[in-house]
Amino acid sequence: MQRQLIFVSFLFSILVVASCNMPINKIQPTSAPSTFTPTSRLELTITSTTTPETVHIDKPGGPIGKVYQTVHDQVDENTAPKKEAYGGDDFNLGKYERPFDQNMNYMPLVDLVTVQMSREDPLWIYVLFRLDRPFASVPSAKPYYLLELDTNLDNRGDYLIVSGLPESTEWSTTSVMVLTAPDFNIGGKVAIKPDPELSESRGYYEEIFNDGHGKDPDLAWSRLSKVDPAVALIAFKNTLTGGEKGRFIWLPWADEGMLDWSLFDFNDHFTLELAGFPSKTDLKNYPLKALWGVDNTCRMPSGFTPDKTMIGLCPDYSPPPSRGTSSTEVPPPPNIPGINLY
Repeated sequence: MQRQLIFVSFLFSILVVASCNMPINKIQPTSAPSTFTPTSRLELTITSTTTPETVHIDKPGGPIGKVYQTVHDQVDENTAPKKEAYGGDDFNLGKYERPFDQNMNYMPLVDLVTVQMSREDPLWIYVLFRLDRPFASVPSAKPYYLLELDTNLDNRGDYLIVSGLPESTEWSTTSVMVLTAPDFNIGGKVAIKPDPELSESRGYYEEIFNDGHGKDPDLAWSRLSKVDPAVALIAFKNTLTGGEKGRFIWLPWADEGMLDWSLFDFNDHFTLELAGFPSKTDLKNYPLKALWGVDNTCRMPSGFTPDKTMIGLCPDYSPPPSRGTSSTEVPPPPNIPGINLY
């Protein structure tokens, strides 16, 4: 009996040792690898953080009733062959007639002819920019059309509405921005006029609206005119200027050269010597230098009668300024009451 127990114990020991030396079969992967990889995890993250598409609720129609205000501007097409502007540039009042590049080549899509404002819509304010040539005549041009708004009537701009050249005759927010000046320093130490020393202020730099992104996705729009190939329109909600009875000053611009709007007001950031001058009446500062490719009008009051403390306002002139002397001069279009160029 004892001999049998010894034999069984010996056999059991042999089996244990043999099992420890046996090869272990590894688990083989299936033929279809898992699709949940770090790459797919990254893609899921990107998808979950994509900005949702802007949904527009309010969309402009068109100016209704008569045109509320019209401001005329000098036109330089007849003096452009002489490489100079036909007057109208007053650096000391921030009034620029500079639709030329730095070689004094004419830029007709920056040369304002008239700008009209309509405020009869209960929600929208429409501004119509008429340029010297149809937009299709200079396909390489990349102009911007701007509207500067002084809503607290302190001679300093508060908002700048900017639109690139609209792509079509349909309203769009593409390339449309509304900028503010959080430092409240437009105009520097002396509003409108040049400061004694060049300014380091930041001008317009804070975006409150950009292509439908902002607190109000419908705040501002632009499009081309459906009937006039030389007219672009901007529409913005009158909530920006105090509603239907809002009181403000507006200043329209055309711009293809000075696209850094943090440099407003330009005459606080450049001296006349640095900026240059567009007319040979001042040969000391002619031609244009640092300040070029811009055109604006005088300042227009809207919704109120201005007092004598406000400078740079439009004079009450009639008829509109001519285009300079030329044997081939074409008279400007008539200012017909009630006409809508849209």
